Amino acid sequence: MNEKNFKYVQWLLYGLMGISALFTVLFYLNPGSPDLLLFWMYALLILSVVITLASSVYNILKNPKGSLKVVAVVAIILILGFISYAISKNTYSPAMLEKYHISANGVKMVGAGLIMTYFIMVIAVGVFIYTSLHRFFK
Repeated sequence: MNEKNFKYVQWLLYGLMGISALFTVLFYLNPGSPDLLLFWMYALLILSVVITLASSVYNILKNPKGSLKVVAVVAIILILGFISYAISKNTYSPAMLEKYHISANGVKMVGAGLIMTYFIMVIAVGVFIYTSLHRFFK
C-alpha cells in the first residue's frame, strides 16, 4: 500500500472508531434503545466482511501463483465441512425437538459444527506435535 492510500485508510479507521465511540456513549446515555448500536454493529460487520473478501480476491488475482496454497487450504476446509455435515446426524426424538424448539436440520448443523471443531483441533495438535518433533530432531 502506498503512502497516500495508507493515510486515507488511517483516517477512515479513525473516523469509524470515533463514530463507534459516539454510538457507545449514546447507548449508555439512553440504554432503553440499543437499536442504533446494533445497526452500527451490523454495518461494521458487513463492511469488514466485504473489504476482507474484496482484498482477498484482489490479492489472488494479483498473484495467482502464490495464492495456490490459500486456495488449497480453503478447499480442504470446505471438504472437511462437507464431511462433518455428512457424518453428523439427528439423535433427538421428535419430542425433544419440540421441547428445545429446534429442527432436525438444526441439530444436524450443530453436530456438524462440533465435528468440524474436533477435526480442526486434531489437525492443530498434529501440526504442533509435528513441528515440535521436527525442530527437536533437526
